[in-house]
Amino acid sequence: MKCKWCLIEFDITSKPKGWAANHSRWCDSNPKHIEYKNKLRENVKNKNLVKLMSTARKLKGTTNQFTKAKLNGYSLTSKLKNKSNIILKGKKHSDVSKQNMRAGCLKSKHRRLRKGIILYNNIKLDSKWELELAKRLDNKNIKWIRPEPLEWIDSNNIKHNYFPDFYLIDYDLYLDPKNPHAYNVQKDKIDILKKTYKNIVIIQSFNECKFFEIKNYVNTNI
Repeated sequence: MKCKWCLIEFDITSKPKGWAANHSRWCDSNPKHIEYKNKLRENVKNKNLVKLMSTARKLKGTTNQFTKAKLNGYSLTSKLKNKSNIILKGKKHSDVSKQNMRAGCLKSKHRRLRKGIILYNNIKLDSKWELELAKRLDNKNIKWIRPEPLEWIDSNNIKHNYFPDFYLIDYDLYLDPKNPHAYNVQKDKIDILKKTYKNIVIIQSFNECKFFEIKNYVNTNI
């Protein structure tokens, strides 16, 4: 695809629908660029942008289920309010439902990943700290895996799953990088984990991940 204004060619195979038209509209070489820009500023200032976009979607026929319902004279909000099985805002879970949800979480062996995961050798990592530690372990030929969760019980006698970040197969050692803020927030949990599992190491600095030495944690001649 080539922009008709700036004549730059683009590969749009992986771009979303409408990307080319959007580029042409806002291209610096477009004679109407300033006009569009000023109109956008005016709409934002007058808070008309959402209304304009909604109108444009209706004209193009790209309406969602809520807009279609409105056009057909229905009010989804009023219909939902009349349904007895809809959970209303502010309603709390019962103790039984909380127990059921907790039991479901304990059965799950999948760790929750943050936004912006890092893919390293087809393994999903959560942070740059984990990435540096993974690369360091590989450079040192230390075998590691993403381990299964470990169970632990908090001070209220409630059972949880704990997901260490690394397990060193040949050393029976769990590694878990945590920045100072995360460490302080989870200190009570970490203290219990350390008492429950003697082979957990919490790494608290980026340099410690980057220059990890196994000999600092286990008796070895490596």
